[in-house]
Amino acid sequence: MWRCLLTGWMLWGQDTLYLTLKDAEKQLLQKNLLLIAQQLQIESDRALVWQARLWPNPQLSLTEMDVFTQAEAPLPPFLAYPRINQVVASFSQVILTARKRLKGIALAEAVVASQEAAFAELLRQLRYALHTAFYGLQRDRILLDILRQQASPLRQLADRYRTLSAQGLVPLAEYLRLENLYFQIQSELHAARQRWEEGQHTLRTLLRSEPLTAIFWVDTVGFFQLPGSLPPNLDTLLVGVQWRGDVRLAAAERHLQEANLAVVRAAAYPDLLVGANFDRLGGYRLNQWGLGVSLTLPLFNRNQGRVQAVRYALEAAQARYEQALRQAQSEVLQAWRQLQALYNQAREMPPDLLSQYQRAENTYRENLLAGRIGFLTYVDFFQSYRELAKNLVQTFYLMRQTENELRHAAGL
Repeated sequence: MWRCLLTGWMLWGQDTLYLTLKDAEKQLLQKNLLLIAQQLQIESDRALVWQARLWPNPQLSLTEMDVFTQAEAPLPPFLAYPRINQVVASFSQVILTARKRLKGIALAEAVVASQEAAFAELLRQLRYALHTAFYGLQRDRILLDILRQQASPLRQLADRYRTLSAQGLVPLAEYLRLENLYFQIQSELHAARQRWEEGQHTLRTLLRSEPLTAIFWVDTVGFFQLPGSLPPNLDTLLVGVQWRGDVRLAAAERHLQEANLAVVRAAAYPDLLVGANFDRLGGYRLNQWGLGVSLTLPLFNRNQGRVQAVRYALEAAQARYEQALRQAQSEVLQAWRQLQALYNQAREMPPDLLSQYQRAENTYRENLLAGRIGFLTYVDFFQSYRELAKNLVQTFYLMRQTENELRHAAGL
C-alpha cells in the first residue's frame, strides 16, 4: 500500500526519514528547541537557588587616611620612617533576621518548581501536537493510497467510455458522469495531499529535521487495529489529573505565592548591622577601637502594602488552581465518553469490510464492461465504495485522535 508514495518520494529526489510514533517522541525530547530552551531556563533558575543560599558579604571600609598629619614629638617627622599617619577603618556585617535567608531559598526553589511544571505542560502540548500530526499523516497516507487505487481503474473506464461514446455505443451522459467521478477523486486527492504537507510541516518544526527538505515516512501499523478493551478506568484518570502539566503549573504558582508571602512578611523585620571601628590618631588615644550595632526602626513602613498584595495574589492563584483542576477533570470525562462511543462503533465494523468492497468493485467493473449490470448500478456502488473508504479511515482516525485527546486531558 505504501509503495506508490515511496516511489513518488524517490522520484522527487528528497531524503526519506522512516518514523514510528515511539521514535518521534524520542526525537521530540532530544531535538525540540522549545523544550531545550525551557530546560535551560530551569538550569538558570537553579543557579539562583545557589545564589539564594549565599550569605551577605561583610564590608570593609577605610574612611580616612591622612598622609599630611602634622606629627608632634615624640612622633617622627613627615619624611621619617616608619611614618605614622591618621587612619580610620570600619568592618561591618549584616545579620539577616526572621529567617530571611531560608525563606529566600524557599522562594527560589518555588520558582524552579514552577519552571519544571511549565516544562511538563509544554511537553504535554507538544506531545499532543506530535500525535495529532502523526495520526493525520497516517490517515492521509492511507487515504492517498485508497484514492489512487480508485482513480486508476476509473480513469481507464472513463477513457473506454469516451471511445464508446464517440462511436455512439453508449450515451454521452454516462461518459460525462464517469469524468465527474474521476475529477471528484482528484479533488479529494489534492485535499489529502495538502493535509499531508501540513502534517509534514508540523513534524519538521517539532522534530527539527535535518535536512529541512526531508520527507517523513510514517508507520501505519496498528492504524486499523480494533480496541481490545474499554478505555482506562475513569476514576483513576480523574484522580491522576492533578499531575497534569497545567494543573501542576497552577499548583506551583500557588506555592510560589505562599513562599513570596513568607518573604514579604519577613521583610517587615529589620536586619541587624554589627560592626567594629578603628581610629588611629583621631582621638585622645593613639589607637582607638569601637563596636557598633544599627538597625532600621519599623515605625511607619512594615511592608503592609506588599503583604496585602501578595495575599490577594495567593487567593487568585488558589482560584486559578481550582479552575484548572475542574477543567482538567471535565476534559477527561468528555474525552473518555467520546472514546467509549468510538470503541463501540469500531467493534461493530467487520475487520475486512474495506477489502470486501475493493474486491466487489473489481467484480462490478468487470460485469459493467461485460454488460451484465447497468451503468447506474455500477455508479451507485462506486459512490458507496468511495463513501465507505473515507468514513472508515476517518472513523479510525477519530478513534486514534480521541485516544490522543484522552492522554492529553489526563496528562499521560
